[in-house]
Amino acid sequence: MITLERTDLVPTVTLNVRQVPLQDILEEMQRQTGMIFSYESSVIDEFKRVSFIAHDESFAYCLKRLFAPLPLTYRIIGQYVIVKGKPRMFTVSGFVRDSASYESLISATLFDRLSGRGTISNNYGFYSITLPPGKVVLRVSFVGYEPKAVYINLAKDTMIDISLRSSTRIGEIIVTGLEPHSEVLSSRPGVVNIPKNKVTTLPALLGEADIVKTLQRLPGTTMGTEGMTGLYVRGGDADENLYLLDGNPVYHTNHVLGFFSAFNPDAIKSTTFYKESFPAEYGGRLSSVIDVRTDDGDRKEYHGNLSIGFLAARANFEGPIIKDRSSFNVSFRRSWMDLITWPVLMSLNKDADRKIHGYYNFYDINAKVNYSFSDRSMAYVSFYMGSDNYLDGEDSEDPYGADRIFRWIWGNLITSTGWNYVLNNKLFATFSIGYTRYRSNILQKEDAYVSAIDEKHPQSYFQEGHSSSAMQDMSLRASFDYRPNAMHLIRFGGDYLFHNFRPEQSYMDTWYKDSVVSQKTNTVFSNSLIRGHEASAFFEDEMRLTDHLRANIGARYTLFHVQKETYQSIQPRISARYMILRNLSAKVSYSKMNQYIHLLSNSYVSQPTDIWVPVTERIGPMNSHQITGGLYYRLERIDYSAEVYYKRLNNLVDYKDNGLALSSFSGWEDRVGLGRGRAYGMELMAKKNSGRLSGWLAYTLSWSDRWFPDGSVNKGRRFPAKYDNRHKIDMVATYKLSSKVELTSAWMYASGNHITIMDQMYNAAVSQSDNSYYGSIYNPYGYSASSRNNYQLPPYHRLDLGANFYKYRKKGQISIWNVSVCNVYMRPNPFMVSPVYYSINGKRYVRLQETILFRCFPSVSYTYKF
Repeated sequence: MITLERTDLVPTVTLNVRQVPLQDILEEMQRQTGMIFSYESSVIDEFKRVSFIAHDESFAYCLKRLFAPLPLTYRIIGQYVIVKGKPRMFTVSGFVRDSASYESLISATLFDRLSGRGTISNNYGFYSITLPPGKVVLRVSFVGYEPKAVYINLAKDTMIDISLRSSTRIGEIIVTGLEPHSEVLSSRPGVVNIPKNKVTTLPALLGEADIVKTLQRLPGTTMGTEGMTGLYVRGGDADENLYLLDGNPVYHTNHVLGFFSAFNPDAIKSTTFYKESFPAEYGGRLSSVIDVRTDDGDRKEYHGNLSIGFLAARANFEGPIIKDRSSFNVSFRRSWMDLITWPVLMSLNKDADRKIHGYYNFYDINAKVNYSFSDRSMAYVSFYMGSDNYLDGEDSEDPYGADRIFRWIWGNLITSTGWNYVLNNKLFATFSIGYTRYRSNILQKEDAYVSAIDEKHPQSYFQEGHSSSAMQDMSLRASFDYRPNAMHLIRFGGDYLFHNFRPEQSYMDTWYKDSVVSQKTNTVFSNSLIRGHEASAFFEDEMRLTDHLRANIGARYTLFHVQKETYQSIQPRISARYMILRNLSAKVSYSKMNQYIHLLSNSYVSQPTDIWVPVTERIGPMNSHQITGGLYYRLERIDYSAEVYYKRLNNLVDYKDNGLALSSFSGWEDRVGLGRGRAYGMELMAKKNSGRLSGWLAYTLSWSDRWFPDGSVNKGRRFPAKYDNRHKIDMVATYKLSSKVELTSAWMYASGNHITIMDQMYNAAVSQSDNSYYGSIYNPYGYSASSRNNYQLPPYHRLDLGANFYKYRKKGQISIWNVSVCNVYMRPNPFMVSPVYYSINGKRYVRLQETILFRCFPSVSYTYKF
């Protein structure tokens, strides 16, 4: 506390000294002002070198600036300035772990009841909190675990690991007050943590739980097409989402053309979804970040689970390699649709002259191994491989017939290794090396085609075509968490990515032979390779400015070099929270994001032919600016939130009017235009995470449109984005009837998507105005659209119901039956819509023909945990 007596003349100070003893500065101030400093020499002796600059500034302001960075306090009484040392603070640090498996717990909350200070464990379970000396009551909690109180008599820096017990089998625990992880207290808006159990308990299409389909039910997100795992966030496109698996980007996130995502729910440990207020460590996409972390494995005991659903089966196994020091976790998933089609094809081919061959399957493997060298040092290796395989072919029994094969294989390979080290009780470091590869390979073969002018001159023909595209990243990353005191949590670091883009690689081998000539030719159609270098550095500070005001201020610098072109960007990230009442807060944030790669696609369904291409000299990087504000309130264990946002997108890429929408690399720059976009809206949500009844109710009101000022798209007029769904309602509920029966439901309503319909028919003599084609046309030699996204589909809504039945066995095993019914009331939501042209009495009309994927789909899955 500072007490100043009023005087007729305010003393001022002029100083310009560098690296001098603090005592010299105090003596000079005393000489200039006549004020007298009182202190013990031992208090200031440790400050041997201090710099200070002041030019005719008030004495009180100089004292404030001089002592702010020093562990000293002062008080002005009359003509005296009394200087004392601050009570020394001590740091408690360590890891929060599962008591049974010894796995680290991400985003566990720690809260000192006496001082009111709290913190959250990082992505590796490490925490650090600085507290005053004396008695400490540290309350530790994590979703799904029994809270724990740790009592410490703090007299020095202390490192302690804290273990929590799972609360799966214990009674309900009622917690009063606000937790440090509560949305009311956090400084970031637009951030959602998805518990693993919420993903696995919701009704599952085809019996397969999926993290992306859970995200689709949050406010501000749109799923795109019926049944797909597409994700469109706050008016953005599908390629504007950054999917991370243990810190490595995932470029193709789907199986079965989008019905399943690439994320096996058995392998997932935690998922954090950012749709705004992006941490400075993330970059490279415009709309969202989905950070998925996989399980480390149990360090105490061996256990696992087996699960079989309507179209796929899963297995998971984990346990210690060296007990209490090292563990592994392996998950495997495979579809078994090919096992169904195989006996059917065998029956069809039994007496047929032409044998039909075909199958489709997918699989993915997740594996992770970790090892602790000491309490301060741990290393891990993470691995993922997923692949889809499709075959269609025919074999002819006729020697003069043709054999045909079409084989399509696509998938991801991701691996990384990292090392975590606690440098000291305030500084945590992570170093990692990663490799990501996505590739799509198509083989088309036709052989054994034999023709003969006569028996003496047979002719054979063979043709084999190969087409592929690929994307590879090699990365180096370093990040640091530093907590200098209780008021600041600083994160900084950087990364480097070496990109290899192979948008297209195709060639064909042809072999011709007759009785005289044998000739083989090889034709290369394309063989593209582009290398890119991306480097970034980031810094952010989570600051507790006052008891009411908390802020996060950071920035990310990126550099992208490709084909002799270099782009640079500084991306500020700012968010702040102000506590209006004990359980009511207001938040604001601003984020800028840059994106240096584009996805070329010719369909609304995610296909392996979609290719990633980098920015060029002509096509610069996309960027977005987003501002968000909101109110957050907690009452009776229910969190309420209201957010408004405005997002501006620049340098967006879309195919030009009358251009060929082909996912082809050749000449792609000439076929696209550059434009702008905007999205704005409001999101309301009420969420309950505990109790027998849990879930959320959310409403989204949003607008999203595009504008290409150069006239390349929609003749320069604004048009709605494809997934501009004005209204969206999500209702998700889970009710626990008992420890053995759990009921789930999920209902969604959304305004219809926008599509482009060729609603104009014309002949060659008809001209076109700036806005549309003239009049009614009766001789349609051609078709055109009056505008981009000129038709809106009917509203989409669907109710899914499910039930989970648990059976607990004597030795700890659990059997789980999941019964789900998707689209209970059989709403005919269209999967795709196509125009059909017809004429009546010489007049031409167009109607829309809808393709319905499913009206009602029941499914059953069984899981056995041991």
